[in-house]
Amino acid sequence: MKYSIPYLAYIIGFGLIPFFYTFIFFGVHISSAFKSLTLIPLDQVIYNTFFFSFFTALFSSIIGLILAIAVDILPKGKRIISLLIMLPYTIPFTSSALIWTISLYGKYGWFTYFLGLNYDPLYFSSTALYAVTMVSVWTSIPLSFLIILSSLRSVPNYVKESAQIDNLTLSQYYSKIAIPMVGKAFWLSFLLEFIFALGNFDLPYVMTQGGPGFSTTTLPLLVYYEIFQLGSFSGGSIIAALLSVFATIPAILVLLLIRSKRSGLKAFNLKIPDKIFKTIMYLILALFLIFLDFPVYWMFLVAFRSSVLNFKYPPILLPEFLTDKYFVQAFYSAIPYLISSVIVAILASIITIFISLPAGYEVSRGKLRWVLPLSIYLYSLPSTSFIIPLFLFFSYTNLTNTWWSLILSTPIFTATFAVWVFFNYFLSFPKAYDDAAEVFQIKRKLTRIIMPLSRTSLFSIFLLSFIFNWHLLFYPLILTETPYNFSFPPQGAETVTIFALLAIGDESINWGLLASSALVAALPVMIVTIISLDRVLKGEYGGGLKFI
Repeated sequence: MKYSIPYLAYIIGFGLIPFFYTFIFFGVHISSAFKSLTLIPLDQVIYNTFFFSFFTALFSSIIGLILAIAVDILPKGKRIISLLIMLPYTIPFTSSALIWTISLYGKYGWFTYFLGLNYDPLYFSSTALYAVTMVSVWTSIPLSFLIILSSLRSVPNYVKESAQIDNLTLSQYYSKIAIPMVGKAFWLSFLLEFIFALGNFDLPYVMTQGGPGFSTTTLPLLVYYEIFQLGSFSGGSIIAALLSVFATIPAILVLLLIRSKRSGLKAFNLKIPDKIFKTIMYLILALFLIFLDFPVYWMFLVAFRSSVLNFKYPPILLPEFLTDKYFVQAFYSAIPYLISSVIVAILASIITIFISLPAGYEVSRGKLRWVLPLSIYLYSLPSTSFIIPLFLFFSYTNLTNTWWSLILSTPIFTATFAVWVFFNYFLSFPKAYDDAAEVFQIKRKLTRIIMPLSRTSLFSIFLLSFIFNWHLLFYPLILTETPYNFSFPPQGAETVTIFALLAIGDESINWGLLASSALVAALPVMIVTIISLDRVLKGEYGGGLKFI
């Protein structure tokens, strides 16, 4: 119990109390809450939210499964191809939205040009939701791929050898054996992607701000709209409560899936000659690599070339007239935002480690087993479930627009995830270390034995927490107002995602500065993410990154 006290205190103070207060706040002001919603097509917003979430989860999981199989059959180069597939995951949602904003810009955008579209689908209510959902799928494929590939790699070698002895083709091996064995990972991917998309504020907000009209407005955007455009905290609280209820169902399904012993996918017999099967899978892999990586190339290209080349038809796809002036300008302008992002990400990650590792260890030893499902449930809730009470609390304590508001509030997502991962890691941790500590009466067992022996897992969680905090937009948008002003005590806490967001106003006149702003926001965390992903893809399972 003693190891879990800091973690329990944190999730109660920054998770459970804000979560329940959201429902209480809306209940106390129920009449004004419903009155503020009369001018909003709530049925359309709910439809948009579920359309966006369901198809993001469905397509990203199916594509992730196909790509995982394609990589699994590669004779060489699995690691580099996997990193190329994971590339969109390295980019914050804000930067992703900016990249695709200029990629879909009618005949001047590379993607719409290849599709033969002379208009921007984001500008029309009939196509905007499809375009935003497609970008969400693009950002979600890598995580689905990683979850399913990790499960495929855990298939024992003797299973593969038995399939070869039975003269099964590759297509039969995957359809009859491998796919059913990774079925649990597939459904975990689907549910997690659904949950993440359900609370995704960044993409719809940056790309369309919910428009045209309400055609791409989702429930997270409506929470922000109610609070900061209509000034209705009661209206925002009822939408946040509704979104929490919707998120509860897939969260419960995740808990049931983790405990389930079933595979989740049925076997089927697909018999294709190996050469044809490999050719088909390699072609699919090549097409999706273009889809996944060309937007990143486009970001670098537009950021480092003369702006006169951005509005040429057909689009110029090769490097010409390269210049670094836009990137240098964006970098120097972003320095105060970068400082805030680095400090918040590092300190929030340190808090995550020091409260979650002891709790994860204690739960894995059979104590407080209810903490794990509670942690997974809190992790599954969208950020809107907590934001209104937290905003009121930080306003009352004069902590808004400071680093502390972000450092204290964001570990509710990273620490809950970390407890889940540490729990799975410590399940396979030798109990002989515990016995030795008791026999030799070693004091401070956790810091002297457990933490040093868990450093690979600890480092992986630190990197993932750093990445998550760097990507954040919703909390900085609400809890901060100005960039860091280089004063002491520090004032101003806007992060680099806010800096990238400010560039959206120049999208039609200065693509170079917009792409450079997206690149400045993305580049540091791209490097960190590639390093952490490379550790996982090398097969260092000692890193402890187990989902199931």
